Amino acid sequence: MILIGTDAGIYRWFDGCGWPIFHALQDRSIVDLASPGGGVLVALDREGTVYESVNNGQDWRTIPLAEGAGRPSALGVWGTAPTVIVLATARPLGLYRRVLGAPVPRLKAERKPASPALIHRAQSLAAGATDLLVRRRNVTTDPRAARAAGWTALGVPKAGTEIRALAFGQGVNAPWFASVRGAGLWRSTDLGANWLRCAGIPDEVYALRLPPQRPGTVWAGTSNGCWLSTDGGQNWEERSNGLDKERFVAALEVKPGTPDTLLAGVGPFAPEAAASNSQPEVGYALFESKDGGKTWSHVTKKNHPEVIERDAIADIRYDPAAPDNILDALASGEVRASRNDGAYWGPIARQTRAARVLCATV
Repeated sequence: MILIGTDAGIYRWFDGCGWPIFHALQDRSIVDLASPGGGVLVALDREGTVYESVNNGQDWRTIPLAEGAGRPSALGVWGTAPTVIVLATARPLGLYRRVLGAPVPRLKAERKPASPALIHRAQSLAAGATDLLVRRRNVTTDPRAARAAGWTALGVPKAGTEIRALAFGQGVNAPWFASVRGAGLWRSTDLGANWLRCAGIPDEVYALRLPPQRPGTVWAGTSNGCWLSTDGGQNWEERSNGLDKERFVAALEVKPGTPDTLLAGVGPFAPEAAASNSQPEVGYALFESKDGGKTWSHVTKKNHPEVIERDAIADIRYDPAAPDNILDALASGEVRASRNDGAYWGPIARQTRAARVLCATV
């Protein structure tokens, strides 16, 4: 199953599903999603609210931020039993971790007479409430709640103001990676306590993939092509043959079980500039590689748009339960699917409000 984070909540798509089905968090603008499997989900919305669910989105709870934290910009999950949420914040730059599912103690409030206006407001909120959700302004302003949420501060990269993406190797000794806007890719080998910048890679890194079948392998989509490390991020090699004019790699995916097969959403300009591009005929496109990134070819004549005008491919995901199924999401909201390993593509959603992120679950 693949979850689709949009400006109208989370949708799901799976093998045999014709159109995406609404899943959870209605009317929340979801900008990041992660799942370690087993029905455990974490989400981040545009307002900076962190949500977690341990029953595949049937119920959610809002997690207060760490005291003094800035605006959340990215999140990820690491490890199993227990699984840890890692949250990145901006202005100030921060990294925090918390055991997913850990209790947040209910705080006892002082007993004060409630005013009629407050009672009316509480009744209105109760009438419109859904699931277990609480708006950020109601839960993060109390410093006692933030302290009780169980966040532990980590070290941070010593440059930049915002972390764009996080990625983690599996295992206690595997490296962690943080893409810092305008300041390159950073690496930690001590579970986030200390960070060093990765040398030999462009300053803007948009997408990261660490295929589990090849420990130590890291793929990075950047503002100047696609890059590969086979030693856990210590050394890097450019793998951009065929991406001569499409240097911005905004989305990147590796096929589960077939790590030499990759897909990339690429364009001649930064993804954040796609909507304002003055040349509509020049846009983002889907490229594929069957030889581990040594060569790339433009996906054409497979019912996938050869050029996506004034739009960018926001994310690409294979379904790990059915690896021949692929989704790619456009920032405008259109989502396309292939059910035969890219041989043919078709639209599955055109009314969805801005698709931001895809998350494969098992």
